[in-house]
Amino acid sequence: MPHLGDFGDLGDSSMAVAQSPGSLVAVLVLALTSGCVFMPPPPLPGEEDLLSNVVGEPSGRGGDSSSDRSTLRDGQDSEAPGRAGDLSTRFKRGQEPEVGMTLDEIRAFNAAQGDPVDGLFSLDEALAGLPSDGELWVEFVTARGVIDCRLFEDLTPVSVANFVGLARGLRPWFDSDADTWVEGQPYYDGTTFHRVIPGFMIQGGDPTATGRGNPGYVIPDEIHPELGHDGGALSMANKGANTGSAQFFIVLEPAGHLDGDHSVFGRCTKAGVELANELANVAVGANDKPVEDEVVQQVRIVRRPAPRA
Repeated sequence: MPHLGDFGDLGDSSMAVAQSPGSLVAVLVLALTSGCVFMPPPPLPGEEDLLSNVVGEPSGRGGDSSSDRSTLRDGQDSEAPGRAGDLSTRFKRGQEPEVGMTLDEIRAFNAAQGDPVDGLFSLDEALAGLPSDGELWVEFVTARGVIDCRLFEDLTPVSVANFVGLARGLRPWFDSDADTWVEGQPYYDGTTFHRVIPGFMIQGGDPTATGRGNPGYVIPDEIHPELGHDGGALSMANKGANTGSAQFFIVLEPAGHLDGDHSVFGRCTKAGVELANELANVAVGANDKPVEDEVVQQVRIVRRPAPRA
């Protein structure tokens, strides 16, 4: 079952990501089919009981999503049988990516997918036209208010470049219905928080609201020990190592079991977490999906003055 978080440890020997001179950071991507659900793993056994005792099960929450809550993703050996061979002919367009690809495999897979930017999208490109001074923030505008989170552009440049590029309509993404790559159109505006669990997290970033939607590619993980899944963490959803793409989640209470599997690339304010908690307690149906759509009207990327020391 997929994990949350998305952008793994770029320092890992099996999937190191090259950084070009200056601030240009390559976002390596690979195409992704829609057959797998992207989501954070559920609380670990015992941890869920604790959350239930603390938060309580709100009235109106329906549907049986026990399979989603009790299954963690299976690991996959990067040296599994059948992974050797000529990388130039190994991958085909539309092929589902393998979990835990090495950097060379990611590059080869991406080359077969027809991405307009060849899998390279830099932080400079994502931030084009924004002021250079101040902290980078995202504002999720909803009918309930604004959830605002600071983005860690220095520690997680790949994740931030991808997220900001999609939010601003600067990073091309694949429209599977039209069978074409879209440019110049914001990806997140009008999407919903399609999965919410009180005391755990709220998840969004899927235009299909099914948990299976994606922008047609994935990016490598960026895991940093100092960036844990504490309350307020903004992290990438995935379905295994190096499979994150666009879906994200906001952690409501500490969820340390997600550390090392998902890329934390931002942190939300106390007020933002309070609003996310309110949203997490709405009535839901199957798969923890709100009965009434909780729409992200707009995702704004802004600079704010850094606080004085």
